[in-house]
Amino acid sequence: MSYVVPESLAWPRVWVTALYGALSYAFCSPLFAQPEGLGVYDWDQHLFYYGAVLKNVVEYGQMPFWNPWYCGGNVLWQNPQIALLSPAYPLTALMPLALAMKINVVAHYWAGFLGMHLLLRRVIGVRSLPIVIFLATMFTASGALAIHFLVGHSVFLPAFYLPFLLYCLFTAIESGRLRPALFGGAAIALMVYNGGTHIMPMAFAAIAMLSVCTAAVRRQWRPIAIGLVCCVAGLAYSAPKLLPVVAFVGSEQFWDTRPEIERPDRTTLEMAARIYLDPYQMSRAKFPEQRHGWHEYGNYIGEFAALLTLASLLWILWARGADRYWLGLALAVACLGFFLLSLGEFSRFSPASLATHVPLFSSFRIPSRYSIPFVLLAAASIGWAARSLAVDALTGPARIFVAIVCVAASLQLVARNRVLLEGVFSEPPATRSFKFLEGPRQIATDAESNAYQGGSPMFSALLNDRSFYHCYESLQLKRTANAEQPLVFSDGPAGLVETSFTPNRIDFTVVGGSEPSRVSLNQNYAVGWSSTAGPFTYEAGAGMPGVTLAPGQTGKFAFTFVPDWLWTGIGLLVAAMAASAWAWRRQLPAR
Repeated sequence: MSYVVPESLAWPRVWVTALYGALSYAFCSPLFAQPEGLGVYDWDQHLFYYGAVLKNVVEYGQMPFWNPWYCGGNVLWQNPQIALLSPAYPLTALMPLALAMKINVVAHYWAGFLGMHLLLRRVIGVRSLPIVIFLATMFTASGALAIHFLVGHSVFLPAFYLPFLLYCLFTAIESGRLRPALFGGAAIALMVYNGGTHIMPMAFAAIAMLSVCTAAVRRQWRPIAIGLVCCVAGLAYSAPKLLPVVAFVGSEQFWDTRPEIERPDRTTLEMAARIYLDPYQMSRAKFPEQRHGWHEYGNYIGEFAALLTLASLLWILWARGADRYWLGLALAVACLGFFLLSLGEFSRFSPASLATHVPLFSSFRIPSRYSIPFVLLAAASIGWAARSLAVDALTGPARIFVAIVCVAASLQLVARNRVLLEGVFSEPPATRSFKFLEGPRQIATDAESNAYQGGSPMFSALLNDRSFYHCYESLQLKRTANAEQPLVFSDGPAGLVETSFTPNRIDFTVVGGSEPSRVSLNQNYAVGWSSTAGPFTYEAGAGMPGVTLAPGQTGKFAFTFVPDWLWTGIGLLVAAMAASAWAWRRQLPAR
């Protein structure tokens, strides 16, 4: 007999939703010590990302296609770390971007709590609210995400969509309806549009492990079909962003400036103990086997949560025949799978070593990041064990005791990990903001400043309408631009009369000469540039991209940029929406 929790218990009541909001703000409150202060570490780079999108849209009324504000020109839409959709953007109509970003972080923590509530209540069926709150806190307030936000990795915000994704997946598996699977695909697409391509491998790995294990235990093909629908929908919905990203990173112009990782990249058991059990891990000495900064490893959850995880996994392996055992086993297998993945390349045949030969997963450079979905699945496994053992149905003093322990454990985890967010936004606030449709028509280049110094130099240069040449960017184009040359120039007899700049379009007026002339665009080359003056050309090692004018060719022309594969992606999105409308009310048979 399967258990279905009543709808009244599945969806959080208003006061519970408010409680999660209060927990989210309590956890993130250190960010607001200086409400408009700028951030340290990589926050300069990531505020710059958001600022570049706003610069294009607000000051020029253009789509965020090209980023002329750093590195000599770089892709914007095609950069996988750029958030095209974010709550931070509409908030900037009321406040500075730095404050909007802090509210954006709180909103994502709130979404993580609500997603965990749905997963634990509706899918797993946990009745006890204190247990639900503790398990939701175990994932949402865990150390890994807080550490990434400490160092400015805003691209990890979409990790909070993972609980909602699992909720949609299991709802579709149990009911056979495709609608929840399509919502799961929408969650994956939102990860991509919010700059969370780092989270995609976690999402696909979770779907694969949970679907295959469920199909094997239940002896049904439906879970695998549901998992495929979820993944395909996510890829199709995100195609306008994802296809240009794939084209960019696979192009000859792509330049990955990140250093090679020393191999093997593994997590020893001694390191694992510190990762999950040491609340002061950031101040400890570095291990000899450690290949990255501690922000790529740390994920403090405490001894209580760790012991519950171990006990729950052992109980699930023992409790064959329990009600909805397929769910408990799927959660446990995925939990163990992610734990092994997070240990990295500990052997030639370790999961992380084998994953380097699989597309998409081969670009997931740092396996210790898999500790994020591991903690999520660990919390879900504890919830299933609590439901199976009827711990969530205790009455009298036992129920009060469990409630007190869960509340105390939740508060301890919040109090411990929120410390990681102290001092994150301690830089002086910005002195300028974005002005509606008042972007300058000329661009100046800062070829002197160092991106690694304090004071948010890149973001400050953006606000002051200057392009930051010596940028801090891992994924950029090979350099063809020169900081000493003007934005557009001619190396022949043709004379340039006027140049007018906008991010995606540079207009120029030229008077033709007696011989052919080359008009060059002083930006890094990417497929997608074109010109109204003639064929836009570029030869590697032969100077800058541009156009060759015929003798006497005179007039006003333009260089324009549209991301490669964008229209194909839009076509796939339209086709996916039509297919989704057909599948909206469809239901797959159990066998």
